[in-house]
Amino acid sequence: MITVRGTNEQLNGGMLGPLAQQIASASPGHIQVTPLEYAASVEPGTQADGVNLLMSTLNGQAEQCPAQHTVLLGYSQGAMVVGDALSAPDVRPNEDNGYTLSDRASENVIVAELFGDPRFNSETSYDVGDFTKGTNGVMGARGPHELDRYASRTQSYCNYDDPICQTYGSRKGHREYATNGLRDQAAEYAIGRIRAVLR
Repeated sequence: MITVRGTNEQLNGGMLGPLAQQIASASPGHIQVTPLEYAASVEPGTQADGVNLLMSTLNGQAEQCPAQHTVLLGYSQGAMVVGDALSAPDVRPNEDNGYTLSDRASENVIVAELFGDPRFNSETSYDVGDFTKGTNGVMGARGPHELDRYASRTQSYCNYDDPICQTYGSRKGHREYATNGLRDQAAEYAIGRIRAVLR
């Protein structure tokens, strides 16, 4: 499991740390939690660096351990990193290296969960939450078909008052995933998919 933190969050912990531990504890001995070590800052280029590092990590894991499965968790800037890494190079808005995931790396991703994605699209099949239809992320909506390959294994969570995935609201709305039940819902979704694979 790879966690991709939000802007200025600590490498371990933050919004995703407890979620990752909750998921991992449901399958003891089967899951390793690895935070993506990118800068996660407001500096230009940090998001592109995250995309490059995540793609390199996923491709490397697929080559070295082709039977390994991957769960991706991303929050805020980290959600954009995950979504962009799973997208084709020509639709990514950042100046990353333009690489793509190998077929094996793509197949190995069994869960992708995004929280407060700055590129949230309110019209896709994998959206979850009380967001407003027709209101999208502050960085502009991800194309409706960008993540089609992963749609059946993706959940994108957005609160109606999260200014990052809805363009209006408050910081509180961006942080409430930990307390409004969506993080627990995300854990159940991931645990269910992992158990199906481990059967």
